[in-house]
Amino acid sequence: MELQEKAIKILSNHTLCNYCLGRQFSNLGTGTTNFHRGKTIKTFLTMSFATSISEDTIEKLQSLSRSGSEIAKNTLSKREIEPEQTQTCYICEDHLEETEQLIDIIIPEIKQYEFQSILVGTSLPENFLERESTLKKNFETLQSEYLKQEFNRIIGKQLSKKLPTETNFQSPEMVIEVDPLSLTFNLKIKPLYIYGRYWKFLRTIPQTRWPCNRCRGKGCEECNNTGKRYAESVEELVEGEAVKLTKGTKGTLHGAGREDIDALMLGTGRPFVLEIEAPKIRSINLKELEKATNESVEGKIKVENYRLSSKREIIHLKGKAKDSIKKYRALIEFEEPIDEEKIKTLEKELFEITIKQRTPTRVSHRRADKIREKKVFAVQSKKISEREYEATITCDGGCYVKELISGDNKRTKPSIAEIVGTNAICKELDVIEIEEKPFIAESND
Repeated sequence: MELQEKAIKILSNHTLCNYCLGRQFSNLGTGTTNFHRGKTIKTFLTMSFATSISEDTIEKLQSLSRSGSEIAKNTLSKREIEPEQTQTCYICEDHLEETEQLIDIIIPEIKQYEFQSILVGTSLPENFLERESTLKKNFETLQSEYLKQEFNRIIGKQLSKKLPTETNFQSPEMVIEVDPLSLTFNLKIKPLYIYGRYWKFLRTIPQTRWPCNRCRGKGCEECNNTGKRYAESVEELVEGEAVKLTKGTKGTLHGAGREDIDALMLGTGRPFVLEIEAPKIRSINLKELEKATNESVEGKIKVENYRLSSKREIIHLKGKAKDSIKKYRALIEFEEPIDEEKIKTLEKELFEITIKQRTPTRVSHRRADKIREKKVFAVQSKKISEREYEATITCDGGCYVKELISGDNKRTKPSIAEIVGTNAICKELDVIEIEEKPFIAESND
């Protein structure tokens, strides 16, 4: 009786469609929908009131008639009582009945994309939510379900019936944000993530896009209206074929650290994840992509070990880059001739030692001014000439190797220059090995 009394009390005060009435009792009974739950409640109430026609029951049947119950209308008509016309739903204003129109608008747009999972989100004006909140409070509908949830479910089910897709609450490939009032929607496409390693063979290209210092990417005379300080980057070379194959809009390279523009990336290569925005094609042959990329960038960079990745792996790469161990080859030029004894002393003093580096002068305009402690594990050198040595330096990720060599006006201590007692500069620098921390993927990546 509590359900009956509460339902008729609600309908006597507000007109509700089947969806919105059913939602007020959504936790009572399973295996049905709110639409059928609401319709069943209206049918039950009509049958209850039809057994004894009185002024009171006629008014209750009219309230059901206003809420669109055809059985109530027919019952009144048979009693030669004019039923009241159906009125707009107090909460949803009948928009829950109009979702099919929105589906017909959404499908042609999303068919351009390859996806297997979706998640629907609904945007509604505040007054809709206020009306719903008021009704819940006034009639204590503790078993009710929110209006947005109903919109999301209905639209999601209708899309699943017409397309090979399913709802995924954890990591959907497409999020559809709908505005049922204006019959408009916005798509958020999950990026496609590709893991790989790259090698860089030129000392003239940065790792990522570098906007022009003057125009900040807008285009000016200084950058020849390109908006870029450098014509190419590893990022752009890697994204070219990938964006073309996936029909995405842009590629962003997330590297496990970065090398200087004038440094080569050799040896074991640098791990990275390429994030492709708004891809229309997801089922790509990574071996073919790898081959096509290498053919298009031959002599500049090389990529290998392509596989699908995730946003979590990007976080892993970025977070572990400073904790990894890296090995460099450096060509060092000293201001004065250096004998073998000084080199032996250097190798001994820079074995398993923690150095302190204040933010280097060359990057102080874009990096926080602080002192970093980094571990140098080993320095091994071989003589090239009286003033030149080739050194293999093994150290923590994030160590400024050029400053480890020069000292950077005593901002790095100790340094190679300080230990040997003469000025030193890094003429060439190559990254030859990066220790990669293992990443364990989860099932929803």
